[in-house]
Amino acid sequence: MAESRFAAGAGALVDRVLATQMPAIRRAAGLVADALAAGGVLQTFATGHSRAVALELTGRAGGLAAVSMLAVKDLVMFGGVDPALVLDPTYERTPGLAERIYALAEPDPADVFLIVSNSGINAAIVEMAQLARANGHRVIALTSLDHTRSSSARSVGGPHLADLADVVIDNCAPAGDATIELAPGTRIGAVSSFTGVLIAQVLAELVCRALLERGADLPVFVSANLASGDRHNAALYERYRGRVRPLEP
Repeated sequence: MAESRFAAGAGALVDRVLATQMPAIRRAAGLVADALAAGGVLQTFATGHSRAVALELTGRAGGLAAVSMLAVKDLVMFGGVDPALVLDPTYERTPGLAERIYALAEPDPADVFLIVSNSGINAAIVEMAQLARANGHRVIALTSLDHTRSSSARSVGGPHLADLADVVIDNCAPAGDATIELAPGTRIGAVSSFTGVLIAQVLAELVCRALLERGADLPVFVSANLASGDRHNAALYERYRGRVRPLEP
């Protein structure tokens, strides 16, 4: 059986992210800690597979409770949109989506945004970054700078996500995301979710450490599958009721 090139390259990719992106992650953690200390929450937004990274930060055991995940599906769950519309994989390119998602969420001025997109070019992503900036929120981008700057990227007019952020964290994924050329014209081994989850967990840790250093409370979920989990988490759900979107099971 052939060896896994993906597995062989994974360690090197982790090393590259940690060697090059820690300064940006630390700056991002400072922005998030500032927002939480001021009574805000972290608003995450992503489309497509980048949602895996936003989900990693949201509503999970060992994670911060003060994180709300915004998504295109909110238009169906909270806005009455026909589900058939959001099942179109190109729907994220539709102008005006971000404004509707933002309006449904009603973010607080103290909130900070983390916007995740490997390409950083689609309308919903760019417009959400623009909306957040226009409404006074600090914006953290988690994206592939290689893709954003690549001459092979799909041409889209206007700014990209990386152009609109206070802090840009590079997920170190290549243009097109796939890392292994299996055969001519066929590439596999996407890495943006892999490095994105790593970055998300490092970010969460640094935010918690920053809050501890300030003597602030740590609103962290515990596993609902522990005996104390439901009671502990219920208090956090109540604390952030109306501020943090509940996740579907």
